[in-house]
Amino acid sequence: MNLSPGNPLLRLPSLLLAMLSLSIGWGIRGNFGHEFGAMMPGMLCAVAVALFSERQDWRERVPFFAFFGAIGWAFGGSMSYMPAISYTHSGHLPTQIYGIFAVFAIGFLWASLGGAGTAYAAIEDRERMTALFRPVICVFAVWALDYFFMDDVARWYVTQRQAAGFDAVWGRQRNPFYWLDSDWLAVLEALFALCLFDLWERRFEKIHLLAGFGALGALAGGLVHNGLAAAGWLAPMLSLIVHPQGDLTAIDRVTGKPFDPALLMSNWPQVFYDLSNHMGWILGLATGIALYFVRYGKFRSGASLPLHMAVGGLLTFLAGPVLLSNMFQGIGGFRMVPPRGDNWAIVLGVLLGLARYMRRNNLKPVVDVALLSGLIGGVGFQIAQTLKILLYMPGNPALTSDPATVQAWAHWHSANWHSIMAEQGVGLFYGLAIVLPMSMLARRIPVRVSEPRVRRWTEAVAVFFILNVLLYVNLVKNVSDWTAERTGGFRSVTLMMKAPLMSFWQMSALAWFNLIFALIAACTVTLLLAHMRRPLAVIPGDWLGKGQLFYLLFLWAIVIGNFEKALVSFHEQRLATEGTIFVNALVVTVLILLCARPASPPVMANEDCRRPRMRRWIWGLAAASLVCAAVYLTVTRVVYGDTPDGFGGRNRRFGAEADWRVKPILRDRAHR
Repeated sequence: MNLSPGNPLLRLPSLLLAMLSLSIGWGIRGNFGHEFGAMMPGMLCAVAVALFSERQDWRERVPFFAFFGAIGWAFGGSMSYMPAISYTHSGHLPTQIYGIFAVFAIGFLWASLGGAGTAYAAIEDRERMTALFRPVICVFAVWALDYFFMDDVARWYVTQRQAAGFDAVWGRQRNPFYWLDSDWLAVLEALFALCLFDLWERRFEKIHLLAGFGALGALAGGLVHNGLAAAGWLAPMLSLIVHPQGDLTAIDRVTGKPFDPALLMSNWPQVFYDLSNHMGWILGLATGIALYFVRYGKFRSGASLPLHMAVGGLLTFLAGPVLLSNMFQGIGGFRMVPPRGDNWAIVLGVLLGLARYMRRNNLKPVVDVALLSGLIGGVGFQIAQTLKILLYMPGNPALTSDPATVQAWAHWHSANWHSIMAEQGVGLFYGLAIVLPMSMLARRIPVRVSEPRVRRWTEAVAVFFILNVLLYVNLVKNVSDWTAERTGGFRSVTLMMKAPLMSFWQMSALAWFNLIFALIAACTVTLLLAHMRRPLAVIPGDWLGKGQLFYLLFLWAIVIGNFEKALVSFHEQRLATEGTIFVNALVVTVLILLCARPASPPVMANEDCRRPRMRRWIWGLAAASLVCAAVYLTVTRVVYGDTPDGFGGRNRRFGAEADWRVKPILRDRAHR
């Protein structure tokens, strides 16, 4: 079956492979979470699209499809989306209306950057794309230092202040760098790495001017700060941009008193308050350095792309949740799901920065794919949420008090509906959000014939990143599940283990895991280097075979790793997650091996018809979003009225019971 003659990506096997690839990865992402988890489905779907496009030039770029497809989906992993889903179940009409459109916005942001990453791998000139690896590796190196050491630095800082300690989950608001539960520090680290790379690229020319700009900026900032303080203007100015994250008139249900302002979080990080006497010259120094790079920075070798994205993310975050929130304090600020995180603003800024770069560098098709992917992803997320509430209705205790009916449907309701619809279900729609726009792109971009394989080492870096780095940052999370203490003090894996035959050598389970993974990484590097010099017989000679091997190695590594994570506390509800994932993995294994066809020249579409078709898609998807919202609200209001539907929490965005009013983030309690 082919929905469009001459377009292999619209054949039924192609659509199924892309949709199931993202569904499998999305279900696994639900168990691992965040940015690292979201990269797994992005990799699988991007490789599936490249292989089933039947374009030889795309197949030769399989490592890049995997690399950029994974990175594109990573950004959305930083967003908090469960409160938005819970809004739709609340029974509170304003919150429900807001929630269904917040669900669309989250789906749009997530899928748009996933589509952009996949399209970039297909469109960009190889010379520029491979040049991008050097600045990206610099950014990753700085982020690696953060990954391994930043918590230790923050704990040292807290110890020096003699303040309450923190942890990475339930006490993270006590981290001095906590800022609206966002990744602002990662953005600054990326900017630092890119500026350092630019200095290196220019061999530190005009470095004396950098020192001068910085010194003058620091001097000016200090003078302005001291002048405002002396004139008595500093405090009134700060009151315009600083406010607590909560309602000071609301009653704390734990103490029965109004919330203590000292315990409420602010719209600025604690470290800024600790350094308040120095913020003038610090901000002046940062401004001076920024002006230097605006004036003299070149940001060659592809560094301009991540620079656009990082600057866009930082500016949007500052303009939105941080500053505009002062104008919307009555509704919890200019925040999507207060009091939860505001990385949505950083992701939106990254998307805007990426779009600006693509337009300036004649890569507008990437923006088109991002827009269509986002719209399909947003509508898909809405549809999945609508289907979930429809499927949850039979025998719902919120609708019937008949014990026999409730009991008859009890097993149905015990299913892991969040995984079925909000993860694996929405993953199917996200896969569609990639394959449909990419099918349009496949008939628009001319085939590259005999493209020179410049910087072959970047292919090896991409493969190493996927098979070693991406697997490690996800699978290392299994160790905490294996060693967690369970009922009766039982642990599936002991915390400390001695080396075989050597009683004097003892390491933690995490250390043993790291050692084994380091050996795997060393093996991978050795084989990749050897293959670049003399092809290994085990690796197929054609790119279709290479891509199939790459896909299947990663697929089954994450499927098995996911099962290992769940095994220590496996029960029948996990069959909805791990069981379905395993069966779907078997299906895609058959699809990718049996249904792939030899490469063939694509049938090019008429470019004059593209723009009208794009407009029809945009308007059609916008209408679909409104229809989904109307159907969802109509059904839930008719069936449940003003009562919650019984699924999940009872989060509210507006009204006297809004989360940000009655359940704000407090310094002395567990983070939600």
